[in-house]
Amino acid sequence: MNDSNISAATANVLEFRKLVISDENLQNEVSKAVGNGKWDPEALIKLGEANGLSFTSDDLVDTLFAEDDELSDFELELVAAGVPVVCGKVTINA
Repeated sequence: MNDSNISAATANVLEFRKLVISDENLQNEVSKAVGNGKWDPEALIKLGEANGLSFTSDDLVDTLFAEDDELSDFELELVAAGVPVVCGKVTINA
């Protein structure tokens, strides 16, 4: 993904991803929002806002699950913990 062609929201999601990867406390908070088979995008949005980053649930899905990049160790743990991912897209349980 070329940095000059991404939206502000996409850039914010990518920055949030970097923060989560590097901050164990934030990882714990994210785990509460997406662990044990649940997916709470509103909680992730609030965590992003608390860190000065604004994005929507669509921004999250479109950015994080549309990329072909490898998953970080933390993201692999989330998948192993039961966050459903199907064909590169998250399945939101209702």
